[in-house]
Amino acid sequence: MSTKISGRRILWLVTILAAVSNCEGLALTGLQKEEGGITKGPMLLRVYQTRAAIMWETGSEGPCKVYYGKEGKPEKYIESKGEKVQYKISKVLQIEVERTAFIHKEWLKGLEAGTVYGYQIMGEGVKSKVYKFRTAPINSDRVRFIVYGDSRTRHEVHRKLVDLMIDKKVDFVVHVGDMVTDGSKFEQWEGQFFKPLKGLGETVPIYGVKGNHEGTGGNYERMLVPEGETNNFGFDYGPVHFFCADNTVKSVEPRQVLDLITGDMKNSKAQWKFVSYHKPSLNFGHHWSAWGYPKALERLGEAGVDFVIAGHSHNYERFRPIEPATDGGSYVTYITSGGGGVVLSPVNQSNYHAKASIVNHFCLFDIQGDKLIMDTIDIKGKTIDHLEIRKDAGRLNEEFVQTAIPMDQIQKQQKKNLSREK
Repeated sequence: MSTKISGRRILWLVTILAAVSNCEGLALTGLQKEEGGITKGPMLLRVYQTRAAIMWETGSEGPCKVYYGKEGKPEKYIESKGEKVQYKISKVLQIEVERTAFIHKEWLKGLEAGTVYGYQIMGEGVKSKVYKFRTAPINSDRVRFIVYGDSRTRHEVHRKLVDLMIDKKVDFVVHVGDMVTDGSKFEQWEGQFFKPLKGLGETVPIYGVKGNHEGTGGNYERMLVPEGETNNFGFDYGPVHFFCADNTVKSVEPRQVLDLITGDMKNSKAQWKFVSYHKPSLNFGHHWSAWGYPKALERLGEAGVDFVIAGHSHNYERFRPIEPATDGGSYVTYITSGGGGVVLSPVNQSNYHAKASIVNHFCLFDIQGDKLIMDTIDIKGKTIDHLEIRKDAGRLNEEFVQTAIPMDQIQKQQKKNLSREK
């Protein structure tokens, strides 16, 4: 085979490369102007009763100020100097371009519970809109929130779900992990996570649980974990206590993570108790995950947990409640919500399920005092699963309890499924 290249082909290649170079220069010039502003976020990370964590990214090194106050009046400000991050992106003909970003994460402190605040980010070449959010209340019997996960890879599907979420007017959102395909690649976070959440994350806190695809490169922590906090954290909102745990670290035994969860749950007197982590403890399909087997189901029931919501497997499952192993324990409902945008996977429907489906979706919870309503919404806005339960003096209504699966029965089924886990 001849390796000679004709003069005409050389001229053609030179012309193409010159055009690419010119376009690249124009693109970078325009991009540099954009980088003078906010290039990721702003996003509310963790909003508590008296403080709130916010993050944003800029393309320029200069400091920023965040002005904040009640009803949008700038009563206070904090100054922030971003953490420098350098990364590469691939352009036309495999050309790599080095980029620089500056990650800002700050706490807005001295807030009052259950109060609306406004904030605005300002700096040289930086000016955000004025956004509003509400701090978590102390005395409230009402909360409305969304839980979903596995939004990576198909950002257009994720965005359609977010558009539906915005209309639901929720107090907070919990993402149960796998936000991006490869978390070590900094360039993926903008298109797969931050961009689809625009219009929601500025005003509604996004509590992010770390998934296995977030990786060990530190980008999840760099962008989504505020100073002084870790990947494991709990918060209260009205009648709900919620604990988010990282069960993806291979060097940490499930027992250690369960110790964190159960210790937190036992110290809470909330009316409803929720736990989220990425890899499910109960899952029939795709990964067939049985994280924490054989003790997880028993320990979570003993700790008084009401709901455990995970992701990882790309489908939807709501299991019938699991009967506690000991007197005084709780009936726990396990949900797999791994349909936030990824390509979907089969689920092995069984009589252990209250509902199972292969669909992109999110779970919407509306709680008022003793009454809990959950609607699972698909990408067309249709309710594919509906649950209503009540508590009387801390005990679930009898109609729901009667559907429960005995602990020993579900554990035997888990054991049979262990060979399928991947």
